Amino acid sequence: MNKTCEDIIRKNEELKLLSNLEDIYLSIFHYLKKEFKINQLEILLKTIDKTDTLFKSNDNIFDKFLNNLKFVENENTQVHFIIYSKIQEENDFIVENKPKLKLSLEFFSSSLYNKYLEKSIHELSIVDPVTGAFNRSYLDVYVDNILSISNREQKKVGFLKVGVDKFKAVIDEFDYTIGDKVLIKLTDTLKESVRISDIVIKMSEDEFLVILLNVINENNATIVSEKLINNFSDKKVLVDEDTEQTLKKTICVGMSIYPDDAINVDDAIKKADVALYEARNMGRSKYYKYSEESVNTIDFF
Repeated sequence: MNKTCEDIIRKNEELKLLSNLEDIYLSIFHYLKKEFKINQLEILLKTIDKTDTLFKSNDNIFDKFLNNLKFVENENTQVHFIIYSKIQEENDFIVENKPKLKLSLEFFSSSLYNKYLEKSIHELSIVDPVTGAFNRSYLDVYVDNILSISNREQKKVGFLKVGVDKFKAVIDEFDYTIGDKVLIKLTDTLKESVRISDIVIKMSEDEFLVILLNVINENNATIVSEKLINNFSDKKVLVDEDTEQTLKKTICVGMSIYPDDAINVDDAIKKADVALYEARNMGRSKYYKYSEESVNTIDFF
């Protein structure tokens, strides 16, 4: 085995040890920049029905010279390395060294794609397939870490349990397809209404959990609850494309604050459940903050 092959294999083994896809993209780019004087790179993943941009080294690409190197991963998937050059000299160097470049990327594309598959499979296991929200598996694995950070930084965390008012009536009057549309619309509304650092989790058929990080006090959670209720009440779900019939639904929200109301995640969720129950008893589009007094007055049966 010659030194060129040894270097490529060694670099590929380094890539396999990286756990983050972004780190893999950057490592490949830096290698190409060093070995082949490549300053602009775009990595695409193409399947039968779509093309995803995995990496783009520059926002503004100068494409006077372009080399597209394609690697087939399976019958439905290709990885494309698109190399852009500003000047003739850069392009000439790439063309001159293309055999080594292709050999390098043949190794790298397989490692990159395998890591991409690992990430995709992992995401499928923690994401609800209908709504795109995280599911309870995400809650089980990751949320304890959030409370650890909260304790270390002495920050509060808000737990908002969100339930669709009279959701069963949607299924009874229409069907599960329309029910799914309502849940998708709600998921999108929740995500749009909170910060990117906050977390939206689908907990059951018609209930979600919104976790608010770094809450200053109860008033912050109340403001967000009002925002969620108001924003969703304005949304329309298309029921029939031919008649343009639409449906509007409402939600209630139950709130608990960690560590004020709870000692752990399960406790916080249970108390947000209690608060949601009380909110629903008050009518549609209501919110309620958990309190010890409410536990003594709520009749669940």
